[in-house]
Amino acid sequence: MFNLFLAVSPEIFIINATFILLIHGVVFSTSKKYDYPPLVSNVGWLGLLSV
Repeated sequence: MFNLFLAVSPEIFIINATFILLIHGVVFSTSKKYDYPPLVSNVGWLGLLSV
């Protein structure tokens, strides 16, 4: 059972990182508070940190 968890854990991490980046991008890019900022640098840094 533990070997199965070790085999699946990288996929779980990649899926979670993708969803977090997607949610951050959608919420931050449609935020009127921040005057709809461009997301290239923000999502780029988050993507670098998730790798």
